[in-house]
Amino acid sequence: MRPVVSPSPARGRRPALAAPLAAVDESAATVAYTAPALEKGLDILELLAGAGESLSQTAIAQRLERSATELFRMLAVLERRGYVARHGVGGYRLTLRLFELAHQHPPLKRLLSVALPAMQELAAATRQSNHLVIHFARRILVVAQVDSPEPMGFAVRLGAHFPFRPDRASSRVLSAFQPEPMQRELVAELLANGSRARSAARVREELAGIARQGFYMAPSDTAEGVTDLCAPVFDHSEGAVAALTLPYLRQRDVAVSVPAARQSLLATVRRISAGLGAPATRG
Repeated sequence: MRPVVSPSPARGRRPALAAPLAAVDESAATVAYTAPALEKGLDILELLAGAGESLSQTAIAQRLERSATELFRMLAVLERRGYVARHGVGGYRLTLRLFELAHQHPPLKRLLSVALPAMQELAAATRQSNHLVIHFARRILVVAQVDSPEPMGFAVRLGAHFPFRPDRASSRVLSAFQPEPMQRELVAELLANGSRARSAARVREELAGIARQGFYMAPSDTAEGVTDLCAPVFDHSEGAVAALTLPYLRQRDVAVSVPAARQSLLATVRRISAGLGAPATRG
C-alpha cells in the first residue's frame, strides 16, 4: 500500500512500488488468471473488513453466496494465521494483522515516523485532535490519529475508511494537490462516489480554489459544530501523499482560535513535508 494511489509510471505520476518484471510476455497481460482459493480468502477478508459486527460462518457463506462447508477450511487457515478471530458464540471478525502488515510497509512506515511527533505537537498547541489520511483503493484511510488533550474533542477512529467522495475534506485536498493526469483520475472517482450530481468542470473549479489557497477550511459536511481544516503533505515526488485534517470543535475552555489553529496546521504540514524530502517551495 502507498500513501496515494500508485498508477503506472508516467510523466506526472508516482512510480509503482515495485518495478515490473523485466521480461513479461505482453500477450499474457490480457489473460485473466484465476486462483479460486485465494479469491475465497480475499472475499472473506473484504467482507469482514466492511462488517460492523462479527459474522458467523453461515452468515459469511450467505453473503458470499457460497456453501458453509466450502469456507470452513479457509476460515480455519485465516484464524490460524491470525487474520481473523472468533468473537462471542462462533462469530468471526478481523484482527489487526492486516493493519500491522500495512504499517510495516516502508513508505507508510516512513510517513508515520515523520508525521506522528509533529501531529502530537499540533494537538498540544491547538487543543484539538488531528488525523492523517491517505487515498487507497478508491477510499480515504485514516493511518494516524492524535486525540485532543482536552477532556472533550472530536476525533476520527484510527483505521477508519470512507468512500472517496467530494463531501470529505481529505478527498478534496488529496485531489486538489495532484498533477493533471492523477487529478483527472481522482475527479472521476469523486464524481462516481458522490451522492449528488456534479459536473467535472465544477469539481475541478473547486479543487483549483483549494490549490490556490493552499489548504481547505469550511464547516464540516458530516458533523455540526465542527470546522474542517485540512492541508496537504508532500514528499519528494509530485502530488500530495497525504492530507492532515484538524476537525476544529469550538469549546468554551479552549482559547485557540480557528485562524490560529489553521496556522499551526500549515506549519505542521510544512514540517512533515520537509521531513519526507519535499522541496522547500512545497507547502
